[in-house]
Amino acid sequence: MKKLTATGGAPTEPLALASSELGQRLPMVMSLLGRSLRHAYTPIGVNLGQYPVLNSLLEHPESSVSELAARERVKLPSMTAVVNQMEADGLVAKQPDLNDRRCVRVSLTGRGREVAGAARLARAAWFAERLDHLSSAEVSAISRALPALEHLVHLDH
Repeated sequence: MKKLTATGGAPTEPLALASSELGQRLPMVMSLLGRSLRHAYTPIGVNLGQYPVLNSLLEHPESSVSELAARERVKLPSMTAVVNQMEADGLVAKQPDLNDRRCVRVSLTGRGREVAGAARLARAAWFAERLDHLSSAEVSAISRALPALEHLVHLDH
C-alpha cells in the first residue's frame, strides 16, 4: 500500500481511491442536502435561492445587487431575478445609490427581517431534528469535517 509522502508527493493509490469516492459521493450528498433543506423553508415562503440573500442582507445591509451576486457566487442576471422576486414578495426594498446613479441598494423590509429570522430558526430546527437521529460518533465526525468543508468552499476566493 503506497502512502502520501510528508513532502506532498504524488497521490497514492489509497488517497486517489478516497478522492475518487469523495468526488462521487460528496457532490451527491451536498445536492441531496440542499434539496432536503427546501422543505424547511417552504412553510415560511422562502425558496432555497432566497435564503442566502436574506442572510447576506442581515449581515451586510444595503448591499448592491452586484455585491450580493459576488458574495453568493452567482451571475448578476441571476441575482437580479432573485432580488426582483424578493421585492415583489415584499422581502426587500431597492433604493438608488446616492453616490452612483447606475447602482441600486437592496435592503430588507420589516417583513424581510421577520422572514429571515424565521428561516434561520427553521434551518436550525431542521438540522437539529436530523442530528438527533445520529449517533454521537456521527455528529462528532460531521463536526470534525466542518473546517475541511469550509476550506473546500473557500478555495475559489
